Amino acid sequence: MITNSFSDFKTDAEKIEAYNRDISIPGPYTVCAHQEDALPVPLKSVPLSKLEHVAGLWRIQREFPYEIEIVRKKAFVIGDKLPRVERTLFEFYEAYAVGENCYGKYISAKPDYIVAKYPTNHGVYSAYGKTIEDARAYLGIKMYDEFQDVIHKEINAHTEKAK
Repeated sequence: MITNSFSDFKTDAEKIEAYNRDISIPGPYTVCAHQEDALPVPLKSVPLSKLEHVAGLWRIQREFPYEIEIVRKKAFVIGDKLPRVERTLFEFYEAYAVGENCYGKYISAKPDYIVAKYPTNHGVYSAYGKTIEDARAYLGIKMYDEFQDVIHKEINAHTEKAK
């Protein structure tokens, strides 16, 4: 249930206990939940699943309808495939870096990275860069690191046949 890495609580039990305590405070003052770009609302009016307690305040988390893909330990939302065909057979996609603040995850208005992918029988390999050239280079290096034994074996097999 904890959806924000900046949450003051590290377990769901802590969050539930604090929420129940705060909605049951008697008196004229009501604990509020803060919305991004809007006035606070009474905490009782917001379901716990839409809240996080960040930096001492209950905050309503924004909706994040995208699927996140991790590429080289960085979170992205993958966008449209680019119409590009190369000898490498890598596929290139627009990618939006995923950010997070006290109101939840977000992406930029336009793609700010390129993700290169290469599907194999061993899974899909991917890398990212600011440009197609960067993404291609990082994926090429990753593929070489992963398959250097196969490459060296193949190169040396041709060398042995030439002798």
